[in-house]
Amino acid sequence: MEDKTEPTYEDAPYTELALAQLALAATAQELADFLMEFVVVWRGWHRRPVEDAARFVRRAQEFLDRAVIVEKVSGASWEDIGDTLEITRQSAHAKFRQVAEEWEAAVKRPIVTDEIYGIGGLQTRTYNRMPAGTATPDETAAYLDKWAIAHAQADGRDIEERPVSGGLVRMDALTELLTLHNRTAAVLDEFAAPPPHLLAEIYEREAVLLDRVAAGGSGRSARDAKKRAAEARERAATHRAQDAHTKSIAETQTPDQHAIEHERRWPKEIWGPYRVFPDLATARDWCAHCNVWIGTETSRS
Repeated sequence: MEDKTEPTYEDAPYTELALAQLALAATAQELADFLMEFVVVWRGWHRRPVEDAARFVRRAQEFLDRAVIVEKVSGASWEDIGDTLEITRQSAHAKFRQVAEEWEAAVKRPIVTDEIYGIGGLQTRTYNRMPAGTATPDETAAYLDKWAIAHAQADGRDIEERPVSGGLVRMDALTELLTLHNRTAAVLDEFAAPPPHLLAEIYEREAVLLDRVAAGGSGRSARDAKKRAAEARERAATHRAQDAHTKSIAETQTPDQHAIEHERRWPKEIWGPYRVFPDLATARDWCAHCNVWIGTETSRS
């Protein structure tokens, strides 16, 4: 029978399970290196082993948290996890509920922007909520490959060329399309008027994925995918044009003028980040909502 396995593309994101496995692997590597420090004893040793052991126990709890996430993503129930830990389903849920909720929120929308008070007043910061190592999964997997190979060679063990990255599964086009739709819903939930650059990125990726679906299909399904890909590109082009227009106007505006423009274009409350903070190096302001610098370097002089 002809193999109908869908090709894997290197630009495809990893599945949720792969990211959970990577977070577990990264934590295990850190713990292994941490424990190695306890093996070596040298003259003039002034460490505090109890304090370090307590730190290890805290990290080991994080390792357990990561293991629970892997099993939950794999389909395990709280009852399954409770049985493994010899506790009740209710106890397992109470113990790991927050960890599971934080993981689900991070997977749904990894990149978030919040407000902090800093130099010059209220500012915004953007950061990735995914666990350490999973924000840059390719780099982490490559590092863990080298780490695992080096330790295997030191022990005289044979090991495959990609012991970590080789086991991480990427999404197929249909799965990524589903996650992309969830991402669109998250953006629409966060913003009353979503920034055009965010929507453009989503529709551009949707077009690429639909082209791949069309290439792997036939008949009516392939034609429908091609049609939807063309529509997605048209929407992306419209949002890119809006984004370019916003940027061209913003270069001639002061922050106050830009705020007035917001009120005119989006009279409803704008959900999500919309704050300006001074860029002291160039005397310009940044609009987190529009993803644009406001004013020229001489606009305040």
